[in-house]
Amino acid sequence: MSSQAAQQFLLIAKSVRGKAAIDLVTRVIEHTDIFGFDEFLRLDSLVNFLKQENSQILSTLELFAYGTLTDYESDRTRYMSLSSVARRKLQLLTLASLAVHARILPYAILLKELQIESVRELEDLIIDGIYAQVIRGKLDQLNSRLNVEFAIARDVNSAAFNRMEDVLENWCKNCAALLNVLKFEAMKANEHKKKALDEQDKYDKEMLSMIKIIDLQGQNSVGNIGRRDSNENNNNLNILQASSNILASNMDSKQSGGKKSARQTVKRFFRS
Repeated sequence: MSSQAAQQFLLIAKSVRGKAAIDLVTRVIEHTDIFGFDEFLRLDSLVNFLKQENSQILSTLELFAYGTLTDYESDRTRYMSLSSVARRKLQLLTLASLAVHARILPYAILLKELQIESVRELEDLIIDGIYAQVIRGKLDQLNSRLNVEFAIARDVNSAAFNRMEDVLENWCKNCAALLNVLKFEAMKANEHKKKALDEQDKYDKEMLSMIKIIDLQGQNSVGNIGRRDSNENNNNLNILQASSNILASNMDSKQSGGKKSARQTVKRFFRS
């Protein structure tokens, strides 16, 4: 969201022309509360005027919207000469760009990218960035690094949008390919499941058939055993009756030796 100061400048920029337009852009670039510039670059009247009258001012405005201090130092002729205030602001914007891409920023990298010579000056710049709410983090002086917690989002130009579009298009293609693979794997899984269910059903039917056969055989076996037990019981009764008769006939005529012989006879009957 644009700051209140940016909104006020936007209202003026819609109708400003000539030297006033150049002064307005310079004031916007140096303003301490304005860190977003894309809305100014979307004002066709302002952009068309700057293209015709002062391309350096337009390039400088684009630099503060999308670029870094390295971009400025690599080709100063494209841009207007920066005041100390504007340069420090570009350093803060560069710091924000670095903080977006890494949560731990060693002092060595910051000193190089921000083109600062001393650690003390670097830490002062970081503290200014924290107070301006450009970044949020903690200075780790023991390990000589900045631990980033938050950084403002920079403006995005058309080239970055095109790169994002390409990335998203490739991502969509990969998603579509993955979806096809998942569909194929799901089809294979369903076929395997159906085959397993069919085999289980076949197994259950075979088991049920075997159980019925075993149950039928068991019933027949019980009937045969019952008849066999009945015959054996009858035979045992006959044996006992015969033994009783033998014992009775020997009781009157024989002594204990005869009784012993009778018991042996009974044993032979039971063993036979």
